[in-house]
Amino acid sequence: MAHHPGLPLPAELLHPGLWVADIVYRPLETELLKQARAIGCRTLDGGGMVVFQAAHAFRLFTGREPDAERMFAHLTDLIAV
Repeated sequence: MAHHPGLPLPAELLHPGLWVADIVYRPLETELLKQARAIGCRTLDGGGMVVFQAAHAFRLFTGREPDAERMFAHLTDLIAV
């Protein structure tokens, strides 16, 4: 999302009573999530979406059960770079 900085909506719409989710996974900490968290919103980043979507695809293609926790650990390592 480096090529699309900023927020997808006016910041004035955010208030502490909201849950704010952003399915972007690189970076996990988007400007939307930063601002929402700063004013007290509960937030959810895109890490879980990408991992569980990949885990489901792995299961469909291979018939094997993926280790989603291990996949999430790898994602965390990859994004930290």
